[in-house]
Amino acid sequence: MFVDPRVAHGRAKFELNRSPRMFADERRGKLTEIVMKSLDDFTGAPTRRSLMRMLSHQVAPKLERLGLEPYVGPFGNSEGLYVNFATMSAEHGLREFQLQVTVPGLMLTSFSSTAIKPHAVARCLQRNGVLALDGIDGETSTAFVFARTLRALAQVEHWKQAAVPTANGLFVGDVIENGDFHLNTYLRPSANGRASRWSGFYELFSPMPAWSLSQIHDGSDLLHWMIDRIVALRKSGALAERFPFLLKPYESVDDPLDAAWSTAPGAAQPAASGDAQSLPPESGSNRQTHRSS
Repeated sequence: MFVDPRVAHGRAKFELNRSPRMFADERRGKLTEIVMKSLDDFTGAPTRRSLMRMLSHQVAPKLERLGLEPYVGPFGNSEGLYVNFATMSAEHGLREFQLQVTVPGLMLTSFSSTAIKPHAVARCLQRNGVLALDGIDGETSTAFVFARTLRALAQVEHWKQAAVPTANGLFVGDVIENGDFHLNTYLRPSANGRASRWSGFYELFSPMPAWSLSQIHDGSDLLHWMIDRIVALRKSGALAERFPFLLKPYESVDDPLDAAWSTAPGAAQPAASGDAQSLPPESGSNRQTHRSS
């Protein structure tokens, strides 16, 4: 079942403003402050072993008490502390940040890597028939995890359009200049039984294993699955060769169902407090845009 898109957009704004489930944007600075204070208070010998022990026994527990899951150990060619955390706001939507402290230099970096824009949050609510962020937690959290791998693939294949599959659908948007993903909308290519250009891309990753929410939030099982999947798919050619539209910038077009909703008799009003799921109106319900909306 679908939700009236006007209601979904109102609920998205309401949830992004008020939900206490995730760190608000203003708390990002607080996390950095906690890490910096621990580094400033450190009085031990600046050896690799003592610094890693400090990160593991002093910094990581403080972040864990905030509900985060920091990792202390090697990552890539470096080692130190690494943590992902999400922020939310009605202006920016959902954003995943990465914070890392490397040893022995104790260099602290914090940067955004993937953003799920408010419109994409609303479309995800609408097309999954739910009215609260908790109802799409599996979709948005899966997108954040998969984007960590797909960003690297996008750089290798020179994508200009970002695409991140989930269990139920697909987030689509821009690959910006620094390689980050800005996911502008959410699609369910097979929702009405008609093919779109995204159907083939989505089917490459479907069906996915039935991961639990704890597995999704941990991320390791999903990362291993996606890496193995990409390696297998690229044996027969680049994804950009199969789907050349990935090499073109994202284009936003109107969803024809929006017009059907707005003219349907008795259609729900765009109130943020609505609590009933709605079916799309019959008029126009068998139409589908072939771009992204």
